[in-house]
Amino acid sequence: MTSSAELESEARIRSALHCTWHAFFARFPHLRDVQKASILPILRGESVVVNAPTASGKTEAIMAPVLERYIKLRTPPQLSPSRTGSSPVPRSKGHVDNGSGPAILLIAPTKALCNDLFRRLQKPVQDIGLTLAIRTGDSNAFNADNPPQIIITTPESLDSLVARKPASFLYLKTIIIDEIHLIHANGRGDQLQCLLSRLRILNKNPIQICASSATVPEIKRITQEFLGQEGKMIACPADSHDIRASIHILSQDPKIAVDETVRLIEQTLLESPTRKIIVFCNARANVENIVHALRLNPRIASIVFAHHGSLSREERLRTEQQFLRARNAACVATSTLELGIDIGDVDRIILIGPPPDVSSLIQRIGRGSRTRDYSQVCCLADNQFNAQRFLHLVECARQELLFPDPVAFRPTTIVQQALSICLQNPQCWVGKKALSDRLAPAAKQLFSTEDCGTILDKMTSSGLLRKVERGRYVPESKTEFLFKRGYMHSMITDRPEIDVVDSVTGRTLGSVYLRQSSRDAIATGSDISLTLAGNSHTVSYMKDQKLFVKRGADASDLGFLALEPPRYSLGLARDFARFMHIPDHALYIRCLPPTLDISRDFTPQMGDQLQSDPELSAESIPGNSEFMILHFMGTVGGMLLQNFFEKHGTPVKKGCRTPFFLRLLAKPSIKVMPDEEQLKTQFEMYIRTNVASFSKLLQPGPWFSVIPEEFALRWLLSSIQLDDYVRILANRPIIIV
Repeated sequence: MTSSAELESEARIRSALHCTWHAFFARFPHLRDVQKASILPILRGESVVVNAPTASGKTEAIMAPVLERYIKLRTPPQLSPSRTGSSPVPRSKGHVDNGSGPAILLIAPTKALCNDLFRRLQKPVQDIGLTLAIRTGDSNAFNADNPPQIIITTPESLDSLVARKPASFLYLKTIIIDEIHLIHANGRGDQLQCLLSRLRILNKNPIQICASSATVPEIKRITQEFLGQEGKMIACPADSHDIRASIHILSQDPKIAVDETVRLIEQTLLESPTRKIIVFCNARANVENIVHALRLNPRIASIVFAHHGSLSREERLRTEQQFLRARNAACVATSTLELGIDIGDVDRIILIGPPPDVSSLIQRIGRGSRTRDYSQVCCLADNQFNAQRFLHLVECARQELLFPDPVAFRPTTIVQQALSICLQNPQCWVGKKALSDRLAPAAKQLFSTEDCGTILDKMTSSGLLRKVERGRYVPESKTEFLFKRGYMHSMITDRPEIDVVDSVTGRTLGSVYLRQSSRDAIATGSDISLTLAGNSHTVSYMKDQKLFVKRGADASDLGFLALEPPRYSLGLARDFARFMHIPDHALYIRCLPPTLDISRDFTPQMGDQLQSDPELSAESIPGNSEFMILHFMGTVGGMLLQNFFEKHGTPVKKGCRTPFFLRLLAKPSIKVMPDEEQLKTQFEMYIRTNVASFSKLLQPGPWFSVIPEEFALRWLLSSIQLDDYVRILANRPIIIV
């Protein structure tokens, strides 16, 4: 029941939203908590991050007051009678919309989310008499000569617009960043911080910045980096929401595991004629394999969909719209559907393999069971150890233990921004001070103006720029080519994929990674097939770096390039060690035959046994043994330990390093880990001598080859908190059992 105080609060907010209330809230009986907390501060012009769970009404909480404020500020000056009865005097002037460019910029992390926001906002925006356009790599409805009042875009497209049409942003009033937690932790977040700095310099007036965020571990850092010191956080935590997880362990035979997965999805889908399911996979190839297998069943073939980043815009939109309208359907997806895309009410969530972290688990299970006070999720694991990972992630989600893994501002962003700033300038030049002034505060803390000059010199030697008089740098032909093709606006490392085109309709279906063996087979006319959007296609021919296909035939193994797995943070790994009963007073090593791998079947009971099993002496170790370290130190910690044992003369088995285990080919030569000072010195030496390898773990983004090694090293040492690793490992005895 709604209290009288809450009704009074709603009445006050409703009266404040004179122009926008009906368009955004008329269909809802009451405001949600996040809307009550956010609307009035945003109306006052405050910059805020609205932190609330998925599907809590954050978009309306921000858009309605932002548009209300804009409408009131843009009203032309009105006259009111003077107190003396003489000529009227003008009221407060406010901002007069002169049509020179958009007043409100809405930035979303993906093209799919931009499309969804455009669909959801188009009617309410039109109802209040404003104009809205979308500008992404897939959609270019923005017309600088007749600009809309509101534009929806991605960081990459915004970079392109600022470089090409900077005058369009001279009159911005508000910038809204949707789902900011999906941007901040990567190179795109670094890029967006710089773009905000550039827009502040371009603009003639202060800009209000509002952002929405789901549950994330670094909300205070996000607020400071994107909004500045004046930014405020409005947090509306979720009500107690139970997670009911069922765990199923599949066969270790991949073919049988797919069959088991398909049967479970079919059974779940057919239990009710009104059931909708999202199945999350960690790899695009898994999505294709499962959708293809599901469509072999004619009872459900028409209600099974695929959704991942390699599908074309048309295919993704078709899936989103069909799944939204469906009463009974299943959509198999990668993390692309973790986002706030409106796909209607979902009854069941199925996870194939543990997600990379707790935030991702919360995002995925938050897509379903919204009409109940609990989330129901079915977790499919390919072994006992991954089943334990699922159980641990669910435990962390219930307690909202998120374990951040922060990375410092990436120097590769400075290279990308230098190119963009250079080509934004009508005279096409950039200097070290002009570059430094436009970087984000987080970049300036790590890299000085002189450092920017060093990076510009390195870009010159790399053929991107040419140094001319007065410390200015101008673009070379290579940079102009990248600019014309739009290739220089992204902080995502290029994936060598090739477009797949339906040779009958001419429609682009998506893209795939072609192995060299597949390219050779196509060149010689061999029969090649593939699966895309769950449908089998036969390759007809390849031309102009496009693969032309026809529907039909069984799919071969032609598929997708595997993405680099996300880092497993130190904090999450150490908490998992606790969950798995790994003793923390020593570094335990299990002696095993070369043919035995216990990592797939490791359980907390095996963790308990570590302290009761006898320690092996050198004489009691069988010949030809291998030694599995149970380190649970995360992705970076595993690499530090690999370097440590290799430098101390103990070879590491190739391909056996994980965030939890490390396999040695010989008995370690030391019995106790060094003290803190020695260990920190050694760890820092490993990073200094393996800059490229450690950088890859932290996803540095494109242009890394242009970064001077000393700057890459500075970035690494600022990102990897060596003291935390040293504190855990220093002086630990090494016990072989």
